[in-house]
Amino acid sequence: MSPRLSRAERRQLRRAERAVDHMTPIEREIFLGIRVDELSYAELATIHGITVADVEHHFAGALRILDRHMLERHHKWWQFWR
Repeated sequence: MSPRLSRAERRQLRRAERAVDHMTPIEREIFLGIRVDELSYAELATIHGITVADVEHHFAGALRILDRHMLERHHKWWQFWR
């Protein structure tokens, strides 16, 4: 039997799920490939037919989205970065 999650843990889990939902499909695949499937950048680059630099770029984008949702901070200056 798994232990029940606390209210704070459930809130964090919902935030993480929401963050993943807001990622583009390629960011989502790269993020989950690195964090869940534990694939290397080179492996993901080969799978998706992109360069390692592109994998780094998409992973950084995914981390920005995750940061924004997990900490409930909204960096207004990010709107102008794109």
